[in-house]
Amino acid sequence: MTEAGLDLIAGLTTDETFGPLVVFGLGGVRAELLLDRTLHAAPLTDADATRMVRELRTSPLLFGYRGAPVVDTDELERLLVRIGWLAEQLPELAELDLNPLITTSAGAVAVDFRVRLEPVVAHPERALRALS
Repeated sequence: MTEAGLDLIAGLTTDETFGPLVVFGLGGVRAELLLDRTLHAAPLTDADATRMVRELRTSPLLFGYRGAPVVDTDELERLLVRIGWLAEQLPELAELDLNPLITTSAGAVAVDFRVRLEPVVAHPERALRALS
């Protein structure tokens, strides 16, 4: 239903220590096989997103490696910044998974996604006292 392109993954996960982390990497069927991903604490600056796109081991695939089509990395970087913004604006967003995110020179299309929400407890110590 969409133009063929490079399968990537983008999203958000939440770490108990570091909080919301933006995830970016190779997606589709290769995601688990190669585990080529990068993480950055949300929110992201433009420079953070640029660095994330370029620090993958497979990043040459984004830039036309061996004649492969170049993908719209500017759009990928904007997407990563927006995911970081979502993490800030929606603290109940515990997980977001756009996989595969099919990318071409014309942009990116998420053909599958998963979202997990969790209630936000403003004061965990109060919630624990209420349960006892």
